Amino acid sequence: MAERLAMALALSLLGRFSVHHDDDAVDVAPAGQQLLALTALLGGSAQRSRLAGTLWPERSETRSLSNLRGVLWRLPEVIRSALSTRDTAVSLGPDWRVDLADVARAAERAHVEGEVDAHHRQLLHRDLLPDWDTDWLLVTRERHRQLRLHALEELARHELECGNALDAVDTAMAALSAEPLRESAQLLVLRAHLAAGNRSSVIREFERFRDLLKRELDVDPSRQMIDTVEQAHR
Repeated sequence: MAERLAMALALSLLGRFSVHHDDDAVDVAPAGQQLLALTALLGGSAQRSRLAGTLWPERSETRSLSNLRGVLWRLPEVIRSALSTRDTAVSLGPDWRVDLADVARAAERAHVEGEVDAHHRQLLHRDLLPDWDTDWLLVTRERHRQLRLHALEELARHELECGNALDAVDTAMAALSAEPLRESAQLLVLRAHLAAGNRSSVIREFERFRDLLKRELDVDPSRQMIDTVEQAHR
C-alpha cells in the first residue's frame, strides 16, 4: 500500500510549497513542510540527527530528535505511509516526484538541446520557496537561482539563433526580471530586440540599464552592450 501511495505523491518546492496525492492537495503543517523540504534538498534521504540538528539547532540533541519524532507522527497518513523512517534515516524514496529535481534535469536539457517543454519552462521562472525565511535554505536557493538563470539565457540564445527573436526577448526578460543587474541577460534582451527590428526598444532598454548600473554600482555598461546599441543607431 505504501508503495502505491508514494508513486502518486508530488512535492513542489518552486514558488509555493505543496504536496499532491494524485490531483488532490494534501494539507501539511509548517513543521512538516520544513521536514519534507529539507529531506528533499538533502537528496531525498537524510540521517535523523542531521534533520533534527538543522531544524532545531538551538535545542539539545535529545530534544531535537524528540521534536522530529513528533513532526513525523503528525504528518498526514498519506505522506507518512510513503516515507521510509526505519533505522536512523528519513527517506522520501525513489517514487516521489520533486519539482526541484525535475527542473534541474530541464536545465541540463536547455544547455544540451537548447529547448525544454512548456511545463518545465514555466518552472524555470520560479525561485526556491521564496517566501521562506530559513537559514538552511539560503545556499540551495541561490544555487537554484543561478541554475535557472543560466538555463533561461541558454534558451534565449537558442531562440535567437533559430530566428525566434520575440521569444528570445521574453525569455531573456524573465532572467533579467529575476536579477535586474545581470549584464549577460540584458545583452541578450538588446540583441533580441535588434534582431526583431525594434531599434527604439534597444536604445530605451540600454539607457534604462545604463542608468541602473550607474546608480546601483557606479559602473558603465560593457563594450559589447555599447556595440549593440551602436548597431541600432546605424
